[in-house]
Amino acid sequence: MSMISFRRASTSDLPTLNHISVTSKAHWGYPAEWMERWKDGLLLKERHLTEYQILLAEFKEGTIGFCAISENTTQYQVEHLWLLPQHIGQGYGKRLLEQALASFTTADKPILVEADPHAEAFYERQGFVTFSQVASYPPGRYLPVMRKV
Repeated sequence: MSMISFRRASTSDLPTLNHISVTSKAHWGYPAEWMERWKDGLLLKERHLTEYQILLAEFKEGTIGFCAISENTTQYQVEHLWLLPQHIGQGYGKRLLEQALASFTTADKPILVEADPHAEAFYERQGFVTFSQVASYPPGRYLPVMRKV
């Protein structure tokens, strides 16, 4: 695997990160109506730079993905983990998640993620187990809620 580097996100990165999250989600072939409904949840705003710890991955052509983690008094939550589609399945997501968790999860608390159904197997390979689900859009669609063990 070629050299990948990591750094914390800044305000100037937001347009790139939002492009990555929308492009990555669309990679799974979701209908345009669903994508529009989910768009607000996919987009990072300036306030997220203080609410989340955001690590981005850079490759030779620039930023290829990012991982955002939040923390409260009882747990950590993987809020976002997105890669440009051409980099999916090459090990970059694993490296990005490992680096983000090593950098940002310093206390002994559970690490949770509400995963896209297409990402459940990825998170399982990274040591997460599904223990619940939450309703999503459209009605009848559910997201697996997973915990790192």
